[in-house]
Amino acid sequence: MITCKMIPEYLKYILPTMLTFTFAGIYSIVDGIFVGHAVGDAGLAGINVAYPLVCLILAVGTGLGMGGGVISSIARGEGNSARATRVIGVTLFMLFAASIPILVLYILFAEQLCAALGGQGETLVQAVHYLQVIAVGAPFQVLVTGCTPLIRNRGQVAYAMAVQLLAGVINVVLDYVFVMQWGRGTAGAAEATVVAQIVAFLFVLAFFARRSNRIPLRDLLPDASICAHIVKLGAAPFGLTLLPEVSTVVNNISLSYYGGEVALAAYAAIAYVAFFVQIMIQSVGDGSQPLISVYRGAGNADAVRRLRNTNYAVAIALGMAGLGLMFAISDLIPPLFGASEAAAPIIVYALPVFSICYIFYGFTHTTTSYFYAVDDARCSNALVVAEAVIVCVVVFVMGRLFQVDGIWFAPTVLQIILAIIAGTLLYRRHRARK
Repeated sequence: MITCKMIPEYLKYILPTMLTFTFAGIYSIVDGIFVGHAVGDAGLAGINVAYPLVCLILAVGTGLGMGGGVISSIARGEGNSARATRVIGVTLFMLFAASIPILVLYILFAEQLCAALGGQGETLVQAVHYLQVIAVGAPFQVLVTGCTPLIRNRGQVAYAMAVQLLAGVINVVLDYVFVMQWGRGTAGAAEATVVAQIVAFLFVLAFFARRSNRIPLRDLLPDASICAHIVKLGAAPFGLTLLPEVSTVVNNISLSYYGGEVALAAYAAIAYVAFFVQIMIQSVGDGSQPLISVYRGAGNADAVRRLRNTNYAVAIALGMAGLGLMFAISDLIPPLFGASEAAAPIIVYALPVFSICYIFYGFTHTTTSYFYAVDDARCSNALVVAEAVIVCVVVFVMGRLFQVDGIWFAPTVLQIILAIIAGTLLYRRHRARK
């Protein structure tokens, strides 16, 4: 565990990140509440179908931003400020370049993409309406998401938090206006998100416009070796951001087959609530990353070990608290999201069952975060790839054996397997470094 002297520094990074992620989860839930009441099951299910594609936007930003953030933090720990600045500049270039293909792809092929993710009937219509609007704001969302870890890694954790909180408040207010007052439906929810991200981008731009944070134009030019390092190291946070949505896609397809649109609508509400707990746990590894990377660059192995072990304790505690919370509030979720009479009992039953996975999720996610924070791309990427493959196998097998019930239990089986793999990789790394 961390020493008393390390606690203030640890809290400086962890608490703002946890607050940011907490409010992000709340905003997401509020979004779902408005759509659920205004549009009904089809609207809620439509956003759930399209959301993996939204998360691809977030994953690109997170992957590149975290990759660049880790490398720049290690450079700062080594005392190489010029390289740290150069890495940030290249990261900014990559974020902008990556956003353009996403915009074009989503505008031109929204219907085909949503259909491939399990959308059908009215659910497909609502999903397309949502995605086509989101596509317009994709460049802003990629840049804001990617710049947040860069700002955090420069020690401006409070500023990064403030930008995200402002965007969230704007999103919620406009959600109410566009969806509830103006009747814009799922398209209105997407419009609120786009406006919020544009405002957030202006504040990100203001941050890098300051003299102390300004990046020289020459540092914005691409560098092949730095780009490759960012992509290699950013693959894990990219995957971690996207993996819950890979699970969502697999679950959507399986639930559509075994349970129909009612089970799909129930899962939409569950996914909103589950996301809240998942990102709370994720905030532990992501929040401490700048500290771990700087200490890794400075060669302070003891501090790195202490931070990692503290993260385990905090993440596992959050997972257990999240499980208890889901048992306590499961009856409140159906009316909160305006669930139909058919979907309501499924939500009440499935939410606590689904949430058992949180006990193990804290360990697996924190281990992956630790690996990329210390620039061990091989182990972090191995865990991400393993999860992507295993989730497909587990959901398929559990669905075949137990139908809908099997799908609700599948996340727990998945996380148990991943915890074993993560523990094995951690043990082998420890033995190798001895």
